[in-house]
Amino acid sequence: MNPTRKQFAPRLLASLLSIAIMAPMTPSYVFAQPASGQSNAPLSQQQLSSLVAPIALYPDPLVSQILMASTYPLEVGEAATWQKQNSRLTGSALDSALQSQTWDPSVKSLVSFPQALQMMGSDLSWTQKLGDAVLAQQSDVMSAIQSMRAKAKQAGNLATTPQQTVSTSGQTIVIQPANPQVVYVPTYNPSVVYGPWPYPAYPPPPPYYPPGYEMGTALLSFGVGMAVGAALWGGMHWGGGWGGGSSITVNNNNFNNFNRTTANANFKSGSFSSGGKWQFNPEHRGNVPYSNSSLQNKYGKLSGQTSDRARDQERDQLRQNLQKNGLSGSEPKRSSENREPSRQSSRDSGSRNEREAPRETTREPERETSREPSRESGERLGGERIGGFRK
Repeated sequence: MNPTRKQFAPRLLASLLSIAIMAPMTPSYVFAQPASGQSNAPLSQQQLSSLVAPIALYPDPLVSQILMASTYPLEVGEAATWQKQNSRLTGSALDSALQSQTWDPSVKSLVSFPQALQMMGSDLSWTQKLGDAVLAQQSDVMSAIQSMRAKAKQAGNLATTPQQTVSTSGQTIVIQPANPQVVYVPTYNPSVVYGPWPYPAYPPPPPYYPPGYEMGTALLSFGVGMAVGAALWGGMHWGGGWGGGSSITVNNNNFNNFNRTTANANFKSGSFSSGGKWQFNPEHRGNVPYSNSSLQNKYGKLSGQTSDRARDQERDQLRQNLQKNGLSGSEPKRSSENREPSRQSSRDSGSRNEREAPRETTREPERETSREPSRESGERLGGERIGGFRK
């Protein structure tokens, strides 16, 4: 290597390392951020009704698995992207491909229901809010689903069809696939199918229409049925109404059959369900924040989440290692144009380091040009990051 290249190499490496520190990697997923001074007050029935409106008219087993998967929004985003890229996989080929993925079983199961998975992946902020409501108010979420089903039935838009059966036990409305081996995911506009929307302060999310959907006269329609195999194993135990004993359940036989063909060696069945009741596994949450401090305190450390202060300490240590080796860890000025505008903390950190970094001159250092950066500083860049959240 000639002298010119030797002098240029340390500066090039410093630029690459500073970009790796400050710039987000793609793909990027957008999640709701917890508000400062957030309240731990439970969501009202009106707020929950708005959240569940897009899925309340789905068959019970599918609703159950959607509620489970919504607590893992980062994995939902990954699975939705993966499903688009592997949409031709079916049957045993799909099961084999899923074995290489480390997602929660509830997320894996939704790959067999592309319409439901893509709806969740298209609005991860809604998915995250729904999941946090499930974690904080599971029984209330289920009561809100029953409330919306009653409104759809009263409006004349929920009844037994060739695709699904609708039955009533007391005040509980149960929806099941007409054929247990074939599931039809309904398509509808949440603002219309329940009659005049009763909660103007909390409008429902906009409708999701799958590719190729053609608007018909029916307010609730069905596309192509999906052969489910063992992918449908969730259930709903409808309990005692608002604040009552409703819970999300698991059919252990179907669940075990599903995991025999799709699980990898890292799957631990004991961490998923207890006595037939679903249990949240915070290890699959990643670094997606929880919506309130109560959930954050309960599950944050179990999810392996790193605080902002800890991440700042890691970055400061990396910059110190760079400077010890004669390299500048400050961020190139032009890189600020390509960063996401919402990453305020990154901009502040970058500006602070520009003020603290020694001024550069056109004179090249005489003794530092041949010094290689420490191996430790390079190793600190490990760890895949998606949408600003560490897996």
